Amino acid sequence: MTEGFARGAIEKFLRAVDRSLKEPVTILVIGGTAATLRYGATRATQDIDTLTAVSKALAVAASEARAKTGLDIPIQRVTIADESEDYESRLERVLPRLKRLRVLVPERHDLVLMKVMCAYEHDLQVIGEIHAHAPLSLDILVDRFLNEMLPIGEPRRIRQNFLLVIEQRFPEAVDDVERRLRAVR
Repeated sequence: MTEGFARGAIEKFLRAVDRSLKEPVTILVIGGTAATLRYGATRATQDIDTLTAVSKALAVAASEARAKTGLDIPIQRVTIADESEDYESRLERVLPRLKRLRVLVPERHDLVLMKVMCAYEHDLQVIGEIHAHAPLSLDILVDRFLNEMLPIGEPRRIRQNFLLVIEQRFPEAVDDVERRLRAVR
């Protein structure tokens, strides 16, 4: 199994994809790739996950980029993802020098909340790196969780995941956040 791809390799690959495109394409990148490209995460990623359908033009350009760079980085649409209700209004562009490929990522609090939904060990590591790079706002996280994420999925599990992240990043606020969560049952 490959060890994954760091930021430099991902950027090189996406530049090659951009050069191979014949028409403009926009992709919304999530997960570890978004964290690496925009928020200072250093953990290598295995692929480029997107919430956007992989068009034929993108698939052809990615195939050409793989051949030119030797980087076998899959681009795949994630069919199951939980995102904040209004996340699309907060998307950010990365790699603005690309000519045809427009790469968007969720705002960092939205990306963290996406990772909270599963809260696997690697998700928690990436959340830690995002927070270390630029501290997250507790108020924004709690507000978006309560107002945009709580209706999604299995409430007990996601509450536990959220509290785990709060405990790791904002230990002094755990009791207060737990009270706020109980108030909205």
